[in-house]
Amino acid sequence: MPLYHTSASVLGLCSTLRAGSTLALGRRFSNSTFWPEVLASGATIIQYVGETCRYLLAAPLSPRDTQHKVRLAIGNGLRPDVWNTFKTRFNIPIICEFYGATEGPSAIWNRSVNDFSAGAVGRNGSIVTVLLGSSLTIVRMDPDSDPPVPLRDAATGLCQVADWNEPGELLYKLDPANIERKFQGYLGNSTATRSKILRDVRKKGDAWFSTGDMLRWDREGRWWFVDRIGDTFRWKAENVSTAEVSDVVGTHDAVREANVYGVLVPGHDGRAGCAAVVLDESASPKKDGADEKADALALPSQSVLRSLAAHCTSNLPRFAVPLFLRLTKQMHTTGTNKHQKHFFQQEGIDVEKIEASGDKMYWLRGDVYEPFNLAQLQEIRGGQVKL
Repeated sequence: MPLYHTSASVLGLCSTLRAGSTLALGRRFSNSTFWPEVLASGATIIQYVGETCRYLLAAPLSPRDTQHKVRLAIGNGLRPDVWNTFKTRFNIPIICEFYGATEGPSAIWNRSVNDFSAGAVGRNGSIVTVLLGSSLTIVRMDPDSDPPVPLRDAATGLCQVADWNEPGELLYKLDPANIERKFQGYLGNSTATRSKILRDVRKKGDAWFSTGDMLRWDREGRWWFVDRIGDTFRWKAENVSTAEVSDVVGTHDAVREANVYGVLVPGHDGRAGCAAVVLDESASPKKDGADEKADALALPSQSVLRSLAAHCTSNLPRFAVPLFLRLTKQMHTTGTNKHQKHFFQQEGIDVEKIEASGDKMYWLRGDVYEPFNLAQLQEIRGGQVKL
């Protein structure tokens, strides 16, 4: 991870300095050099962000997958759909997942040694729940507001606290008389600083830090990440979590990576689901290669398109099934390998722009994903098709 990232600089570098241990820092991430560097350094702990783990899983099987000395992996963003696969393939007994933000006043942690908390971003026992119960809360969000805002009680004006297992925004408590004690804000941007502070949440005059993330908390003390608030979209009057849909799409054998987002569709309210996916090489029929460009996007077989449609419709509510599929060779990512959505969102279902980038669009028709071209887009624009 680059050292401008808090995970690498604080949890990585500073932790090793404090413990008097050794940090082996690669020049850049590559799934072909990662494990050789781990073996060469004799590392016993590795650090990750979730997409890094996906890239490692996408590499061909190798004897060195389990020849290392790693006993623990620590990081954030390891999604449920690859959690146990990652542990099993690389024989890593302990996962230490955390949730937090650089500017956030606190964080939550999950030291997972079995399946009980696999996929959770945090886990509290009874004692910690009692000690921290008043310092964080989850509040319901108004599904009809844009941008989303917390739901407030009409009589009291206070926020509505979510029930167990009910998704809502995670908030951290601040000192209303001294906000900077826990939240220093954004340098030179008072507007952004104010936007992260919510008042009158559980009682008049209190102050809370807005994480901008949807989480849920179950009765077993496990915290589950649902989605970024800006990433959740509405379709058919229902809220759709892009992260939860990505988890389902990503478990299909033919899918190497999945990035789900909402797209505007002419003549329709809300946003329809679209999944940008990188397929495994095995998903495409073998070509002779005579007239195929080396860098051309390999198209999936009919059986894969049918299987993927069946997988989505059988594992997701109907309103959450991606109606569009965008095949791409490579995801847009940040410097820390996290998926970016805005490039895909900007192009939506504009077939001409999508195909100009080398990608290919499909849409769900019955029980299979079929090619989506300019003719189909014109039918939607003309009101001939209702999704």
